[in-house]
Amino acid sequence: MKGLSLQDVLGLVLELLRALGEGLRSVAPVIGILLVFQLLVLRQPLENWREIAIGLGLTAVGLVIFLRGLEIGLTPLGEQASEALAGRGSLFLVVLFGLALGYGATLAEPALQILADRVENLTAGALTSTLFVQVVAIGVAVGIALGASRIVLGIETTPFFIPILALVLVLTFFAPERFTGLAFDAALATTGPVTVPLTIALGSGLALALGRGDVLIFGFGLVAFAALGPVLCVLVLGIILGDPT
Repeated sequence: MKGLSLQDVLGLVLELLRALGEGLRSVAPVIGILLVFQLLVLRQPLENWREIAIGLGLTAVGLVIFLRGLEIGLTPLGEQASEALAGRGSLFLVVLFGLALGYGATLAEPALQILADRVENLTAGALTSTLFVQVVAIGVAVGIALGASRIVLGIETTPFFIPILALVLVLTFFAPERFTGLAFDAALATTGPVTVPLTIALGSGLALALGRGDVLIFGFGLVAFAALGPVLCVLVLGIILGDPT
């Protein structure tokens, strides 16, 4: 086995530096805004600035590794699974896969766990993080399964969206006010860097493999289903539990 040449090593180093630069550019606007407000607007010194600097560096490096992993691993895997499902031609398998994908991806979302822990603290344990995460995960699972079945059946997005949105509107009048905001926050927290790439890969992959005429109509909108599912489930949970405080 031949070893790496100097040119290969330089190419890897340049690729690494390029990726790191992209990661820094991604977080630079947020860092800049926080620093401007902290130092110039609020006029407060940075406490533990060394730890903050190290943490920001780790954030940039971690972002690069995570995005690269999505690009070469998770997204292609989702696309291949979608093509294989389309080849089977089984609505049952598509629904089952959508349920499993939505549930598993939701449990892996870091933002959702942060939100759930915060909710448990603010409600003094009346609404536990475990219960909240499980309800949201079930909602995402059902949403993705419903959206994927729509693609298999060849039904456009609008006939599904209008009744679901109407149901969300009705439930907001019956759920406690605290659950209304929490439901929509849960939808945003769960449609993060794990769920979204997999959901897009599933939707577009199914539409392409099944030969749907317009992929923009049939292949997209699955992320919206993944977001509406937890909204409905959290509102229903609110109606069942009442005000957690």
